[in-house]
Amino acid sequence: MNGKRMPQLPRLSSQRPIRRVGFISPYTGGNLGNAAIITAAIENIQKRIPGVEIVGITLNPEDTARRHGIEAFPLAQLSIPLYSLVASSSYSVVPQQSLAASRIKRWLRRIPLPGRSKRALRTCATEVAHIVSAARLVRRIDLLIVPGGGALDDFWGGPWGHPWALFKWSVLSRVYKVPFAFISVGKCVLQRPLSRFLVRVALRIASYRSYRDIASKAVVQALIHAPNDPVYPDLAFSGTNRVLQNSAPLAPKPDHLRIGFSPIAYCDPRSWPRKDERRFATYVSQLAEMLKYLLHQHHRVLFFTTDGPDSAVVNDLRLTISGMPVDSDSVEVLPASQDVSVDRFLKDTWRLDLTIASRLHGVILSHLNATPVLAISFDPKVDAYMSAVGQKDYCLSIDHLDSKELVDRFEALACAREQVREHLRSQILQFRRALDLQYDRVFGTTCPTSISSDNQDQVDHVFKVLNRISLHIN
Repeated sequence: MNGKRMPQLPRLSSQRPIRRVGFISPYTGGNLGNAAIITAAIENIQKRIPGVEIVGITLNPEDTARRHGIEAFPLAQLSIPLYSLVASSSYSVVPQQSLAASRIKRWLRRIPLPGRSKRALRTCATEVAHIVSAARLVRRIDLLIVPGGGALDDFWGGPWGHPWALFKWSVLSRVYKVPFAFISVGKCVLQRPLSRFLVRVALRIASYRSYRDIASKAVVQALIHAPNDPVYPDLAFSGTNRVLQNSAPLAPKPDHLRIGFSPIAYCDPRSWPRKDERRFATYVSQLAEMLKYLLHQHHRVLFFTTDGPDSAVVNDLRLTISGMPVDSDSVEVLPASQDVSVDRFLKDTWRLDLTIASRLHGVILSHLNATPVLAISFDPKVDAYMSAVGQKDYCLSIDHLDSKELVDRFEALACAREQVREHLRSQILQFRRALDLQYDRVFGTTCPTSISSDNQDQVDHVFKVLNRISLHIN
């Protein structure tokens, strides 16, 4: 920041009072990172707008409604590989399909076309029906937001996955003059030209944009010119973590540590978009060696996952130790991520001494409990985050794992864990203060017109930390 005050950040402007907010997320129910972001966003919006109604627009509306106690609507109409709508008996894929869409389908059945052409027309008709239903919803909403996560992405589903969803909903917001906002979003992969075009349109339509790291902002700058867009921490840090607030520092215990173990389905041919059996097998074998080391040292291991596909990897690792003579309570497994709430997960993991994790939000959720993490990074966003919070010494590349280095880094972190824990507590509070400012500027009715001098040093520090990210991105 070079001693200068930040420029005043933009706020959303709307001619209508905000009584009903819709959020757009590819959330399917199994990703605890998305669940943490959505929970935090709902909590902060409701705190600032009493009585507000919130609608979740996701790939699993039934789970969204159940988990968060809100109205929900399907983000997409059609399921495609790696971007699938989770339908259920209680939620129709498109509520109240229009009479026109039904007539189109009946008309198509009577046309003597080849099967492929008829399927294509039926797909178009189904998508039109969803757009009509989505338009009805948007007309009743006062603000549409994309809350955090890796929203700028075509890795899962290609351009007709999330890029198309962002394009469709942003265009509807423009048609009905509903403000549209990206809040602390991240970039994952935008490989295809069509994906970049669709995302570019959505970004240009948005009334407000902010990013969770400098690298994501840099990607957007290659798509649109918006140099004043701010960077804020991941929205998961803005949730009220009652576990962390009420917990006391744990007493140092040099032996028999409680270790969280959270693998990822990286390159797993069963579920990963880029399938590489050799890479996956190498990764699992290195983790298995580390797991055996921990058990030989009489540490206790708690397996957990933060996304659905990772449960299969937990089962793979448990098979590798099935013949070992270990105590029955030396290995535990938490319920699958789709079966637990964020609060439940934090309560079940807050007594851990250390965690070994790969997913970004496996790391972040552990840090929310001030649990030190040895990160095995599968993506530059994990390296960037660990550097931003001063933990890059405890971040290893998933493609260059070495069992000796794993043990060395683990032992170093075990020795420093109490100092790391206190550092993380301080960092979390600073991130939370910065995110409070963002929520106030976007949703608040009593937010200050400028940042108070009492908070300026803390906010400046947060932004300096976030700016380190640019030094650690490919």
